Amino acid sequence: MSDTPQGPDWWQASDDKWYPPPRPEMPGDTTAVSPASPGVAPPGGPPVGPPTGPPVGPPGAYPGGPPSGGFPPGGAPSGGYPPGAAPSPYGGVPPGGQPPSQNRTPLFIAIGVVAVAALVGLIVVLTGGDDDEPTASSTTEQTPTSPDDTSDTTAGPATTEGDEPSGSAELEVVDSGFSNFMGGFDQDERAVAYGFIVENTGDETVSNVNISVSAFDAAGTAVASESHTIYVLRGGEKVGIGDEFYGTDFTADVADIQVQVSEPSEFGSDDVPAEGSLSAEGITTTPGDYDITTTFTATSTYAQQIDSPYAYAIYRDANGAIIGGSTGYLDFIAANGSVAGEVRSWDLIPNVATTEVYLDPGWF
Repeated sequence: MSDTPQGPDWWQASDDKWYPPPRPEMPGDTTAVSPASPGVAPPGGPPVGPPTGPPVGPPGAYPGGPPSGGFPPGGAPSGGYPPGAAPSPYGGVPPGGQPPSQNRTPLFIAIGVVAVAALVGLIVVLTGGDDDEPTASSTTEQTPTSPDDTSDTTAGPATTEGDEPSGSAELEVVDSGFSNFMGGFDQDERAVAYGFIVENTGDETVSNVNISVSAFDAAGTAVASESHTIYVLRGGEKVGIGDEFYGTDFTADVADIQVQVSEPSEFGSDDVPAEGSLSAEGITTTPGDYDITTTFTATSTYAQQIDSPYAYAIYRDANGAIIGGSTGYLDFIAANGSVAGEVRSWDLIPNVATTEVYLDPGWF
């Protein structure tokens, strides 16, 4: 017995004195030292679990604790706890069990604080990275360049006429003309013939170039249109195209024609042979009663047969001005061969003094 505990398992009695273990079971201790129920309490019944047994000794036995001399001879009363399994001075612990673990709430709070701090730090890092990237991009875009750099990026390589860089292609309408005349079977219908010449001033072969021809009256109103295609035009070469406006009842003379040339297309350009050309020689134009017939000899330097090449006749008057043209085609020209060709107009175009013939191999 002592006024203070002298070691583990010392217990305090109702007289406020501390006694060495083991502590005897006292009346009213059944609930305090009973082990926690491992099961589920049935409705209205006691907790499920092993019985704790009645308290040892008659009610009121050992008031204030066992006698100072210990238990009576023979050891602990029957039904008591085995040695070393006396009730714990800590309430609610099964006999012989360990003291309850310390309260872990502060530990959980500390872990939560650390986790939150780590999460906040991660968010700050990620947010800072996102902010830095747009800032860097914006700075890069807005950084002014030197005057020399600005000139280089906006102007590009300087070029002058007649000094095209290698691999360039520049299409230009270098000549055109038209004429109004009376045509048709009875020569009593207004008709208009036209012709133009396109030159590739670069050194790159172009293909699939669309041409639009529009006719305007004296008031500037478009009154007729036609379309054509240049299939192959090598660098430095020219092609002439001529024809008449069809299906239009002209009520007045045409005052102007305009020729628009599209950008070359890449479609099919890989099929164009690297070498080869077509030419026309021995050109003769003969007027008839209702039309004009132009004959010639077509020659090919292509290493393959050219099927259905186009043939265009350009008509000029005595002053050398273009006054019209006609469109036709040939059946084929053999590889590195020659063939007779012919182009015929739809009407008898007056005042034809000379004729030029241009050939286009068409679609490969």
